[in-house]
Order: sequence, then structure tokens, then C-alpha cells
Amino acid sequence: MKRFFCSAKSAPGLCRRREGGFTMVEAMVVIAISAILVALAAPSMRNLIESNSVSDSVDSLMGSIAFARAEAIKRGVPVALCPSNAATTGIPACETGTAWAAGWIVFVDYTGDGALGTNDSVLRVQGSFTKNGEIDRARAGALVFTPMGTLSSITPRFTFTSPSKTPALSKVVCVSLGGRTYVDSACG
Repeated sequence: MKRFFCSAKSAPGLCRRREGGFTMVEAMVVIAISAILVALAAPSMRNLIESNSVSDSVDSLMGSIAFARAEAIKRGVPVALCPSNAATTGIPACETGTAWAAGWIVFVDYTGDGALGTNDSVLRVQGSFTKNGEIDRARAGALVFTPMGTLSSITPRFTFTSPSKTPALSKVVCVSLGGRTYVDSACG
């Protein structure tokens, strides 16, 4: 649609056509305002992304713990959950450390010792969460659920730390002896 600009002084029928668009100054002002808004939003966006990453790790571990407990009850045999880098190596084996960010495995533990034996069967392999931060357990070793759905050892505590190690983004997952998982700063 063409627009015409006519002033009161112009002769009838002699109107000039008005061009649409922005001037360079107007475009630069919009770009400057956009840059300021992006600079203000960036730190909170980083915190949001890290918070979601930690929450993703927490949800995955809590889901695997609930799965292991349910399988122990369903199968009537001990089921264990241990740290493992099986997703990257392709070889299911339990690690001895307290770091769980490399992943974990859930397996039927017929002997109930928390070690993956030759007769044990792997039920689930969880991949790495190292991009999401660190997952540490206060004690090394596996979680072993009895056929009653309870833990065979003391109450475990998992600490999730964001990649930037911001304390406000950290979470602690507790598992009661009855197998219930919950997020709390002080397990007990």
C-alpha cells in the first residue's frame, strides 16, 4: 500500500510519496537497548540452566533408586545400585569411589553383597551426568535393597553440586532405611 504525504501548502493532486522504514539512528537505538536487556538477563539464565541440570540429575537418581527398590520387591531378591561408567565403556562394573556423576547401574544382586557378580543381571544402565556437575555420596559402595524394599546398610546421602559450584544450586538427596527418597539439606 502506497502512502502519500500532502501538506496544506501543496497543490491539489501534487502529493509526494512517503517512504517507510527505519533510519540508521533508530535501528542503532533498538540494538543498544536489546544488548542491555540481554546483558541483564544472562546471569539469571545461567543459574536457571544450572538449576535445571542439577534437578535433572536428582530426578534420574531418585528414579533409579525407586526402580531398584520396586524390582527388589517384585523379584523377591536383593537389587543393588552402584556407581559405574558402563554407559561409556560398555562394560558393566561397579566403581569403588564415592563419585556417581559418571553414571550408575542397577542390577539383581543374588548374593546381596553390592558387587556385580557373574550370575547377577543388569537391569538398567544410566549414563554420565558430568556436564550437570558433581554427584557425591558420603560413603563408597552400592545401595542394596532387600526383597522387603529396605536398605541393607545405613542411610545414604547424595550431594549434587552445580558446575559453577554455586551453593544455592546444590541439592542433597536422602534415602531412608525404608527406601524412601527425599530432597533435604540434612538427612536424618
